[in-house]
Amino acid sequence: MKIAMVGDLHGNLPATQALDDDLRRRGIERIFCLGDMVGKGPSSPETLDWALARCEVILQGNWDSGIGFKEFPADEFYYRQLGEKRMQILRDLPAEHTCTLSGRKTRLLHGRPILPGAIQTYGDGDMLETLFLPDYQAVGYADVHRQGLRVLKHKGLLFNTGSVGNAMGVNMVQYAIVECGSKTTDPLDITMVTLPYDNERAAEDARKAGTQGLVNADLYIREVLTGYYSR
Repeated sequence: MKIAMVGDLHGNLPATQALDDDLRRRGIERIFCLGDMVGKGPSSPETLDWALARCEVILQGNWDSGIGFKEFPADEFYYRQLGEKRMQILRDLPAEHTCTLSGRKTRLLHGRPILPGAIQTYGDGDMLETLFLPDYQAVGYADVHRQGLRVLKHKGLLFNTGSVGNAMGVNMVQYAIVECGSKTTDPLDITMVTLPYDNERAAEDARKAGTQGLVNADLYIREVLTGYYSR
């Protein structure tokens, strides 16, 4: 069984379309989205609708929560775009999901707000170890926009999907493919995927939206064109 673990689409439609094309090419039908479908980029309704149509598990990220609950007045652009029905969907999303992968009890989450900050996979080990409590053997998360894979002091396997629409380090689509079985004797394989997409089109979409009130459009454009974090 293969499951695509994706996250941090962040309103980037060209990146999401490239992801969808790749998943269809590979024949991957099971897709889990670990949050942050909206915000930052100009196409939040489209990327949220993609997740709703294609993903069997969808978790709430910090941007989904912040926009859904209207925590920041500066995000009025996204409120207008999404409308009340989608905003309610964002508010109702679960924060985490538990499943079994090759016999291992696995916890999936976005990161924040469960974690106190955006902690990289190779960051604070003591803080990341708490994610395995009380008895998880594997943990997958998103949030930090950089892929990673790590074993934490015999606690278990930790992996980060990277970001579909706002990846750092490389300005490509990032996601993970988990290949697993139903028995404890089955292997658990995680493949980190990096995939080119039309960055110039994503930047142009943001330029147009910037004239309509997209917040920090210039910073988002710099990020999708370079892969360097701007804020």
